[in-house]
Amino acid sequence: MARINLLPWRQEERERRNKEFITLVAAVTLLALLAAFATWSYFNNELEEQRDANALITQENTRLDTILVEIDSLEQRRDDIVSRMQVIQDLQGRRPVPVHLWDDLAKAVPAALYLNNLKREDNTLILTGLADNPNVVSSLIRNLDASKWMGGSAVRNIQQNIRAYEAAPELNTGNKSRPTYPEDSYVQFVITTQVQSQATDADESAETGGDL
Repeated sequence: MARINLLPWRQEERERRNKEFITLVAAVTLLALLAAFATWSYFNNELEEQRDANALITQENTRLDTILVEIDSLEQRRDDIVSRMQVIQDLQGRRPVPVHLWDDLAKAVPAALYLNNLKREDNTLILTGLADNPNVVSSLIRNLDASKWMGGSAVRNIQQNIRAYEAAPELNTGNKSRPTYPEDSYVQFVITTQVQSQATDADESAETGGDL
C-alpha cells in the first residue's frame, strides 16, 4: 500500500531552510568572534611587545645616562691630571732659570756700577742702582740683552744723583765734614728687563753638547 504524506511539503522546506539559516548565522557569528579574538590577541601581543621595547629603551637610556656621567667625571679627572702635569712641567722647566739669571746678571754688571735693589714682577726684572755715567748704564743694557735668559731691556728712569749737590753733613766727632766719595756724583737709574723662561732648543742642544 502506498504512503501518502499528508504534511504540506512547503512547510517542511521552510523549516529546513530556517535551520540552515540559523546554522549559517551561528557559524558566521562564531567565525566573526574567532576573527575578532584573533585580531585582539594579535594587537594586544604587539602592544605588549611595544611596551617591553619601550621599557628596555628607557632602561638603556638610564644606563647610558649613568655612563655619560661617569665619562664626564673621568674627563674632568683627566683635565685635572693634565693641568697638574702641565704645572709640574712648567715648574721643572723654570727650575734652572733663577740660577742662570743670577749667573748672567753677575756677568752683565760692568765696572763703575752697582745695584742697590732688585725686584721681580712676573717675568719683569726691575734693577735699581748707581752708575758712574749713562754710558755705563748703556753697557749694562747691552750685556743684559746679550744673555739668552734676559731680553728687551730698557731704561725706565735715569737722573743725576741729587746728593752730589748737597752739602756734606758734619760728623758727630769734632767739626769735620764727611769726605766726598766718587759715588756721590753717580747717576741713579732704573732698568727693566724681561725674563726669558727657556732658552731656544738650538741653544739648549749646543749647551748640552758642550757639557758632554
